Amino acid sequence: MSSDAARLRRARLIERMRSAEQRQAAAEAHRAEAVRQKLEQLSARTRTLAELYTLRDTSRDGADLRSASVLGSHLRDLGATAARQAADARREADDRLADLAVADRRLQHAEEGRRDLARAIDEKADRDEIPRMRKNWHAS
Repeated sequence: MSSDAARLRRARLIERMRSAEQRQAAAEAHRAEAVRQKLEQLSARTRTLAELYTLRDTSRDGADLRSASVLGSHLRDLGATAARQAADARREADDRLADLAVADRRLQHAEEGRRDLARAIDEKADRDEIPRMRKNWHAS
């Protein structure tokens, strides 16, 4: 196999690897974004529930009031935990999107490199072919 063919085969292999990297990064970014959305929704729902229990005044006695207060407190704690987890998930999703952007650039660079190499090989083949054809033509 000529060195040009080997270089082109290697460039195609690199392009396939970069394409696989890009697809993997896209899948990870999608998963991280889905987790982020779920956690932010959970945080919002928990916060809303805690506010409802805080505003609700259906207590008939001290035990009901204490029970509602404890439940509201637990819901606020859960909401705070969910908010922290959502913030972590947001950072993770941002990191995965940054990884995807890097993978996109690497894939684009590999595609351009392969196209440039193929073009250079074709131009070289055309240059090499023209003198041979002229030589053969003069020989007749």
